Amino acid sequence: MTNIPLNEMERMAAQNKWTEPRDSRELLRIFENAEDLPTLPEVAIQLQKTVNDPDSGAIDVARIIEQDPAISTKVLKMVNSVFYAPVHGEEITQLQPAIARLGFITVTNIALSTSVFQAFSRSQNPVFDRRNFWRHSVTVGIITSILHDFCANHIDQRITRDVAHLSGIVHDMGKILFERYANPEFHMAITSATGMDIPAVKEEARYIGMGHDEAGAWLAQKWKLGREIEAVIRWHHDPMACPDEDVRSLVKLVHMADYICHNQKLGESGNPGPSYDQRVREELFLTPEKIGEIMGMVTEEAENSDVLLSLLD
Repeated sequence: MTNIPLNEMERMAAQNKWTEPRDSRELLRIFENAEDLPTLPEVAIQLQKTVNDPDSGAIDVARIIEQDPAISTKVLKMVNSVFYAPVHGEEITQLQPAIARLGFITVTNIALSTSVFQAFSRSQNPVFDRRNFWRHSVTVGIITSILHDFCANHIDQRITRDVAHLSGIVHDMGKILFERYANPEFHMAITSATGMDIPAVKEEARYIGMGHDEAGAWLAQKWKLGREIEAVIRWHHDPMACPDEDVRSLVKLVHMADYICHNQKLGESGNPGPSYDQRVREELFLTPEKIGEIMGMVTEEAENSDVLLSLLD
């Protein structure tokens, strides 16, 4: 990667004079060879396997979660939150009943999303406010799950609400790779995109050598998050180009949720010029009236996003 000082690189970006070609293979080698590249925690890996085993039960999941006190605390915090609190008002303090109430997939989502959020320490030269970035990610997850309900009749793919939610949360995780391992170039890409008011992914390809969609998909594959999640991360800016028809509907939902979140300024992901594919909106039958109704629900549920954000602390 280049050794040009950050302030000089940003000046060049602002003047649109950066022409050095980037090599995406070089960047992937940097990712692959990074000694401090985080791995997905073993607990999250075990949970994925156990949840996919039809013979597993709440007691099996509880035994795995007990190995990680931090995740155990988050599961109990979630089950007693406004989302899941028992109607009788009694606090749930044991993992097994908590898992039974939340469901296997929700528990796995908690483990995966918190693992992703906490895998990368804060950058010394942050490109964006990390908490606002997480707020954006969490809110896209909320909007995706709402869109899932609204658009169910126009979706061929069988999608669970939990998968829709997790897909929205992790869609931008390639950006934290850039912030850590291509920080100066990422700064330049954001600076240039802001100056031209265009989607940042276009300038990432020019300054870094690939977009955060490609980088995030690489990490999803390395972490074995599954083809649905990998496809969402890779194609959320261009869903119609997704080659896997079986997961394209999920990619479309995240695409629209990402745009709505940016448009309503719910968090900040470092994308100054968000856009969406008109064909996606039409295929999902998202009329202006329906989007207005969805936004009413988003505003209400986004207020509860603090509960999810608190799981990151």
